[in-house]
Amino acid sequence: MNLEELHQVDVYRRHFMDARVWEPAVRQVCAAHGLACGRVRAGLAGTYPTFLVDERWVVKFFGRLFDGAVAFTAELAAHQLLAQDSTIPAARLVALGQLFKQVDRWAWPYLIFAFVPGLSMGEQIEAVHFREMQKQARWLGKVTRRLHQLSLKGNNHFVPAWEPFVDFLEQQTAVCVAHHQLWGHLPPHLIDQIPEFLLPVPDLVDWRQSPHLIHADLTADHLLGVVENGRFHPTGLIDFGDAMVGNIYYELVALHIDLFRCDKRLLPAFFAGYDLPQSFRDNFAVKAMCMTLLHRFDVMAGAVNYLPPLAKIENLSDLAALLWHIDRDLWNLYKNSL
Repeated sequence: MNLEELHQVDVYRRHFMDARVWEPAVRQVCAAHGLACGRVRAGLAGTYPTFLVDERWVVKFFGRLFDGAVAFTAELAAHQLLAQDSTIPAARLVALGQLFKQVDRWAWPYLIFAFVPGLSMGEQIEAVHFREMQKQARWLGKVTRRLHQLSLKGNNHFVPAWEPFVDFLEQQTAVCVAHHQLWGHLPPHLIDQIPEFLLPVPDLVDWRQSPHLIHADLTADHLLGVVENGRFHPTGLIDFGDAMVGNIYYELVALHIDLFRCDKRLLPAFFAGYDLPQSFRDNFAVKAMCMTLLHRFDVMAGAVNYLPPLAKIENLSDLAALLWHIDRDLWNLYKNSL
């Protein structure tokens, strides 16, 4: 198959993870960087073609579709920043380049990472005990805090200022209702309430805090590890293609809805590990719900699997309370259980 055909959405969705299509390209880039290449197999399906080589290397290509150029630049810049702190368990960047040099065709830029052993949390979560999930939530809080503390100085992609994030949220606000109408996971009466419910964007940013890097898609697919006897041993965080400058409210959305499966008992443990400042608890549920509505991905598609029928929820304030409100007992839960 000609890779140019993968610029068509329907063709891309059928073949972007087809190892038979991509194996020649994987072997080509490994040879270009002097990396041995034996067995090639598809990795976990995400947005971009990703392949494993001999359980030693991970080769990730970025297509023209789905803002591939932006994701390539973001992931590269994020990994360059991650080099500041070796305690953050992320894959080591080995090489980068582009598959084609011709100016008249898509280059298919790529990144090559050292292989991180283990399966995703999403593939193993049913085998993880709840108490173990609490421990991992606290560990994730510590790791996320270190990620957010990385210096943004000296990089050419992540601007150390709040204005780009504010602009992003303003753009999301403008299309928020249309997005939820298209996605269809919120009932119409809740969608109608979105304009009145959303806080002004400046109220969602604490201008007193320094802008910082966020992963922005901390799902169960992006935490790797090994489960033994109900205990999860994390091995790494992956997929920084959606990384941006943002804040903790936006970071929490994918984490809570997808990885924590909307279980609010895990949030206090995460906050304990993160050492969340007291100021972030003010109006927390409303701000977190705003970020949920403004998220670039259809996160409510996952939330509906763990919440009561949304058609029975009268208003967005009730949904915010159901999804995000943490009472005093929950805030203190980790003290008695970890």
